[in-house]
Amino acid sequence: MTSQKKNILLIHSSNDLYGASKIFLQLIDLFIPNDFNVHVVLPEKGKLDDFLIKKDITISYHELGVLRKKYLNPLGLINRLVSNIKAIKFLSNYIKNHSIDLVYTNTSTVLCGGIAAKKNDVSSIFHIHEIPTGNRLYEFFSGKIINRYSSKVLTVSNSVKKHWLKNINENKIKRIYNGIILIESDSIIKLERDQDNFVISSVARIIPYKGHRYLIEIADELLKKSPKYRFLIVGDTLPSYVSYEKSVKQKVNDLGLENKIKFLGFRNDVSSILKQSDLFIHPAIAPDPLPTVLFESLYNDLPTVATNLGGAIEILDDGNNGLLIPYNDSKKAANLINDYCADIKLQKKHLDNSKNNFKINFSTESFNKNILKEVNNLL
Repeated sequence: MTSQKKNILLIHSSNDLYGASKIFLQLIDLFIPNDFNVHVVLPEKGKLDDFLIKKDITISYHELGVLRKKYLNPLGLINRLVSNIKAIKFLSNYIKNHSIDLVYTNTSTVLCGGIAAKKNDVSSIFHIHEIPTGNRLYEFFSGKIINRYSSKVLTVSNSVKKHWLKNINENKIKRIYNGIILIESDSIIKLERDQDNFVISSVARIIPYKGHRYLIEIADELLKKSPKYRFLIVGDTLPSYVSYEKSVKQKVNDLGLENKIKFLGFRNDVSSILKQSDLFIHPAIAPDPLPTVLFESLYNDLPTVATNLGGAIEILDDGNNGLLIPYNDSKKAANLINDYCADIKLQKKHLDNSKNNFKINFSTESFNKNILKEVNNLL
């Protein structure tokens, strides 16, 4: 007699195809063949849906009271409180009606899932992809809530774990590196580029901490050294950061670099763009928990540069898998990048090193095994 399938509810904070959402897809693909009935609740419809509707899962949409910086004001906090109360009621009913055995929240910015799980005496996992900075009260509050309403907390890097240890019990937290996951697309468009150009690409949502303004400053310095450089910026923004995106593009115009720096918007053919580039750069100016786009660049044999912050240091293995640059000195960063672009031997060494490092620390098999172990321990 086969054992009855367990019901797992997966909650995520957005509906896009950036790093954490790709891991969300990977989790679904892990649980389906391992005797789970998978239920998904998202705050809205979006780009993920094209992938989700093909899977044997139950999908619902409901306002989840996602915590974002724009709500860190008196009216915003009242808004989030009301939204979370409604979301807790919705999820609590959902857990009862669908006999949910485990609630798995794939973010630290949605707290209602863990609270609803606790109300129904159901185990809860928080899988944290974020390093919130700039508001200590928010960090304290969210950390204490997660600590109280979680059965287990998983973090995507040592940097993330270290950050949250201030407010979450150490015996609750386990670091599990993401396995490499790539979303391929049939949409492949050949980029226009001159043979003599050296193309540097960057892929990230256009929000302040991702460092696009810093990238433009670096580009300006590099172009003073050589006119061969060209820059491709891939990514869109959130509705609350439209003015920031405009300021980034205005900075390009102010420096007269509109013919050197191209904004491509959101793209499904990221791997195709990487294959047509000569270098990749991730210019975050605040700790990025574990920028999975670095996996994609290295997987596509693209020499990779990142600022020396957060999970990028771990992916690039302290500079053994790629070039680490300062996050606050564009002139020094440009000098390092310019030298690196000319050092083909070092680039090849870094790419070879990354393949070995990925097998040890970032394999999909290791990720799947570790996730299943933690989930099964709670059932």
